Amino acid sequence: MLPSFQAFGMTIPMYGVMSAIGMLAAFVLLGFTRKHTRFSEDQALSAALWAIVMGFVGAKVLFWLVEIDQVIADPSYLLHTLREGFVFYGALIGGLGGVGIYALKKKLPFFSLTDYFIPALVIGHAFGRIGCLFAGCCYGMECETPISIVFPAGSAAPAGIPLLPTQILESVFLFLLCAFLVWRLAKQKPFGTVSGWYMALYGAWRFTIEFFRNDERGFVGALSTSQFISIFIIAGGIALLLLVKFGVLKKTVLDLPIPVEEEPKKKKDKAEAVTEEPAEVKEEVKPEEPKAEAEAKPEEKE
Repeated sequence: MLPSFQAFGMTIPMYGVMSAIGMLAAFVLLGFTRKHTRFSEDQALSAALWAIVMGFVGAKVLFWLVEIDQVIADPSYLLHTLREGFVFYGALIGGLGGVGIYALKKKLPFFSLTDYFIPALVIGHAFGRIGCLFAGCCYGMECETPISIVFPAGSAAPAGIPLLPTQILESVFLFLLCAFLVWRLAKQKPFGTVSGWYMALYGAWRFTIEFFRNDERGFVGALSTSQFISIFIIAGGIALLLLVKFGVLKKTVLDLPIPVEEEPKKKKDKAEAVTEEPAEVKEEVKPEEPKAEAEAKPEEKE
């Protein structure tokens, strides 16, 4: 497709551009969905930074684990691949770990944060898959269909062969999944609901779409690495939904503390309400006293 383009004398990879757009879309969505939570702007930003940093670390580490044979054969491979080669499930696990660290530091329910961040993660992932299409990575199997794509020379995919565009299929699924999860978040169900639906649905999708991919991505027995991990993701998602259904997980957004920046506003409104009441009483009492005295004086003269 279009692995990169020239601008201002620099070679800019399209995967990086789409990843940046995805990150921007994720932050916009976080701002939009924060109204369904009680997190402050500072809490949202801080937790997001933890998730991003740990997500990059996780994506890189899992890639090296998948390519462990090359790493052992040539340790310099670690340095050569610092800027390329990331595995999504590594980013997911690392990002959740970052959110967990922040939740422990601030004593917040872990699933309250994951429910809030996962829709943003999904929309960022959707744009990232479009970047994969441009780069030619994560390509599908060879097949002749109306939607098959032929990649040019220079991309990561085999050139001149009609391939199933698994990148676009996954991107479409992720945009739909994001809309569904935002809808579930707006319902303000018990913490763990959004996370459970994401894990169950995306895990099932990823396990299935892996059968139609043909890129090198590592295997655990007969399953790809992602399929092997998907089994545990699906099981975890179903377990979360069952815990919510049977009332084991029952805390909702109403159980979170009110953000600190909203407290001064509420105190100010309360103070204004208190100061307004005496003013009304004084206005009612003052006009009556002189009138009563004026009526009493003529009676005494008579």
